[in-house]
Amino acid sequence: MKRFLWTSSILTIAVLTGFYILSTWRGFYPYRPTLSAEGFLRAIDIDPSNPDPFYRLGVFHQWEIHNIDLKKSLYYLKEAIKRNPLEQEYWLSLAKVFQRMGDAQAAGEALEKSVMVFPTGYQGRWMAGNLLLLQEEYEKAIPHFSYILTHYPNQSGLVYDVWGKVVQDPDFILKRLVPKDPFSLGQYLSYLYETGDRETAKKVWGERVSLGYKADRAETIRHVDFLISRGDLLDAYRIFVGRLREEGLPIPSDKNLLINGGFEKEKVLGGGFDWRIGTVPGAEVSYDHLVSFEGKSSLKIFFTGKENVDYHHLYQFVALKPNQDYLLSAQVKTKTVTTRSGIKLEIAGIGPAFHGASEALTGDNAWRELSVSFRTPRDSQGGVVRLRREKTDKFDRFISGTVWVDNVQLKEK
Repeated sequence: MKRFLWTSSILTIAVLTGFYILSTWRGFYPYRPTLSAEGFLRAIDIDPSNPDPFYRLGVFHQWEIHNIDLKKSLYYLKEAIKRNPLEQEYWLSLAKVFQRMGDAQAAGEALEKSVMVFPTGYQGRWMAGNLLLLQEEYEKAIPHFSYILTHYPNQSGLVYDVWGKVVQDPDFILKRLVPKDPFSLGQYLSYLYETGDRETAKKVWGERVSLGYKADRAETIRHVDFLISRGDLLDAYRIFVGRLREEGLPIPSDKNLLINGGFEKEKVLGGGFDWRIGTVPGAEVSYDHLVSFEGKSSLKIFFTGKENVDYHHLYQFVALKPNQDYLLSAQVKTKTVTTRSGIKLEIAGIGPAFHGASEALTGDNAWRELSVSFRTPRDSQGGVVRLRREKTDKFDRFISGTVWVDNVQLKEK
């Protein structure tokens, strides 16, 4: 027992002594409520060969509001560097002091040393690049930020945020800053999608193509969906059709401008100008391979009778010419569809507004053609074709029954 107590006492003393030595070495003093210059100086007296207290004292004189003294900061930072010239953080702090003192040349030399001692590090590149931007040394800053974009792509958003505020010139960023490899260009595209910069995104996409970098299907669909979301349906459709051609898939023709109008495939490329099928309580959607107007399949929508469904969840984006007459049609079959608000075919414009709708079907109907004739307005880029059932305030508002849709066509007149 005595031996155990004796061993425990020795271990406790050793731990406390080690903690005190380590705390002193790092410039932290557990028995003092706040840090002070005196504490750091005491640490220097204890171990004058240790660079860390010199460094911390240099930082202290930069930021302590009542004791800002850049000359003292400069002195102590240089002393820290004498003792350990391979610590990047020391050189970065030295560059900051020179910057605040207005000595751009000395700050630049310190930045070069900071990168030299740890050329692959993120912090040094980031700090060096930002300080050079403050000095309006854009050409010298570019390599540091380009390095970050290549080796630390998860920080690319910060880089583009900074440069967007500094130069406010997307062309400069694309031509001078972004590395010319597929991954970096893809990262920049992702940033532009998030910020909604359509025109620059189109330029970056074009840059990828001109450099011979082929996008995969997912990248193509993401770009197409972005253009659709920004109302640029014509350019989106051109890229989408190019992808169909590249993959050897059927291309829409004058006979039918819609994709997969017969629902023979559950998806063509997915997204873009494919059919979009959303979910909504009270409606269940499936592909029916037993019932069809032509071909092998149709789309079936079963309404459960438990909801007053506002249905617009089967739709396809379409690119349309301005000042052009079109005919939209579909074959529709219904079985015991209730309520006075039935199923109809609808077109709604994107950009310049226009709207057209067919008659609505309820009850039991063998295959019937629903059609809409419409003319696009000037400057039209496209619209949305959809199957529609409007919710109603009538007493019998909960819709039930089954609807089949097939052979949806859109043609120029």
